[in-house]
Amino acid sequence: MSDTTDFGGDPTDTHDAIMCGTYDALRKHGYAGLSIQRIADETDLSKSTFYHHFDGKDEILLSFADYILEQFTRGLRIGSTGDPVTDLYTFLDLTLGIHPADGDSPNTEQRLGAYLELRSQAIHDPAFRETFTEMSEGYVDHLVPILQDGMDQGVFADVDPERTARFLLAIVDGIIVEVTTRTDDQRPLLWDALEAYIEESIIVAKRQQTDS
Repeated sequence: MSDTTDFGGDPTDTHDAIMCGTYDALRKHGYAGLSIQRIADETDLSKSTFYHHFDGKDEILLSFADYILEQFTRGLRIGSTGDPVTDLYTFLDLTLGIHPADGDSPNTEQRLGAYLELRSQAIHDPAFRETFTEMSEGYVDHLVPILQDGMDQGVFADVDPERTARFLLAIVDGIIVEVTTRTDDQRPLLWDALEAYIEESIIVAKRQQTDS
């Protein structure tokens, strides 16, 4: 397994090692080419260790989806500043990768591709659909308080926070599809468009400067 992962360092226990190995194997082989042996090859663990913790590949991947949300939530807690604008962009940085103009991670496309390939299983598998529905609702639960806090501070326009959160997530999902399924890199353009929407429709100060 590589020395560094997008999950913030070396695994701390067996479950963490399995999750990091799953991520690395998913990046390399995709869902169709994924097997427990290939996941094990990305770790120092035996194949039998995996069967001790999980019944099969799909159970590992469902656990991995939960792990993504846990890591994302931890990142939000670490990055929270109390400034709604900063916290909103921190949320977007964590979901899309930092804006390319600000020195984006070279692993962003691989990370987003692994996420999208895993999420695509929800089209046909009810268990994956339920897991990703819960994940999306978790993201909404993080975004709504940020938007509400911004409104309370007079920094954000008076919007419906839940509706706006769901709309922002739909934009994020669309950007992920574009980034991972095209031969050209659309993310700088789409990031700029997303930022323009936020500054024109959500951030009060930016809108007032434009109107004046």
